[in-house]
Amino acid sequence: MSLLWSLKHFDAYRKPMDDFRVKTLSGGLVTLIATITIGLLIVLETRQFLATDVLEHLFVDSTTSDERVHIEFDITFNKLPCNFITVDVMDVSSEAQDNINDDIYRLRLDAEGRNISETAQKIEINQNKTSVDTTDLVQEVKCGSCYGAAADGICCNTCEDVKNAYAIKGWQVNIEEVEQCKNDKWVKEFNEHKNEGCRVYGTVKVAKVAGNFHLAPGDPHQAMRSHVHDLHNLDPVKFDASHTVNHISFGKSFPGKNYPLDGKVNTDNRGGIMYQYYVKVVPTRYDYLDGRVDQSHQFSVTTHKKDLGFRQSGLPGFFLQYEFSPLMVQYEEFRQSLASFLVSLCAIVGGVFAMAQLVDITIYHSSRYMKNRIAGGKLT
Repeated sequence: MSLLWSLKHFDAYRKPMDDFRVKTLSGGLVTLIATITIGLLIVLETRQFLATDVLEHLFVDSTTSDERVHIEFDITFNKLPCNFITVDVMDVSSEAQDNINDDIYRLRLDAEGRNISETAQKIEINQNKTSVDTTDLVQEVKCGSCYGAAADGICCNTCEDVKNAYAIKGWQVNIEEVEQCKNDKWVKEFNEHKNEGCRVYGTVKVAKVAGNFHLAPGDPHQAMRSHVHDLHNLDPVKFDASHTVNHISFGKSFPGKNYPLDGKVNTDNRGGIMYQYYVKVVPTRYDYLDGRVDQSHQFSVTTHKKDLGFRQSGLPGFFLQYEFSPLMVQYEEFRQSLASFLVSLCAIVGGVFAMAQLVDITIYHSSRYMKNRIAGGKLT
């Protein structure tokens, strides 16, 4: 008992007698405010402790270029029929990329954007479709007109004859105005589906190299180591590639990922517009709190429109040109430790009470000083 009794000498929190304690209205108010403040701060600190924070790191990307990048897209063309849309993925040298895994579909839409397809039609990418059309019907005329593209006496009895005559002259033929071309497959399809739109959606896995991904009208093929689309002498202005980007993403989704092109509407009241999107793709790694790791990509974008109505080179359509950044962003989830949480709680309680005591003492002594001054003034 004597040992326990001697512990009184180590008491750092000595208590005055009740006779020397003074309770004031201001002290009660300060105590109430301090208690409420401590409660609020404890609640906020507890929420912060239970929440997951994310740290961001930046370093050089060391992943291999053999890695395949998953591109997911969903684009609605308001006035471009499905029959004319092709999908191509090219590398930086305009060569078609090989060994591309794709799963792409298209749906026909009416002028109001409603679906008129019974089922989604699967389409392939990088298809070399152009071939000589042997379906021209020879008109029952002895000598068809070449419309000034050939000398007198030379006959153009088929649509292909007219095209060749114009090609020799270096002229652009409008096959919609050529009698021999009225049975041309492309003219028929263009007139049949003139007021239709198209929704194209799906996924492609491309090589991790700079390139472009585009949806455009015409039959694509390679010519002189370059990629071209054959519009079969239809004027590019006839094709309106106005569109809405419903969704475009590179790689997997992860918490907080941003999709800068989602909901982008690009419309024009005329055709012959080449819509170009220049995309900078940043490799991204996301480390979850439970140890899972996701490899993905983010991107930033710059847009540009090119009017082909003044005989400029290009093709109406949607063009996504992308290149990969040499840097990688890493996001790492973490949570505050229990020890740090407890230290914060102690700091909150001790700090608020200390400040409250300082305020209370200041108010108490100020009030006593004022009372003494007033009392002294009355005595004099």
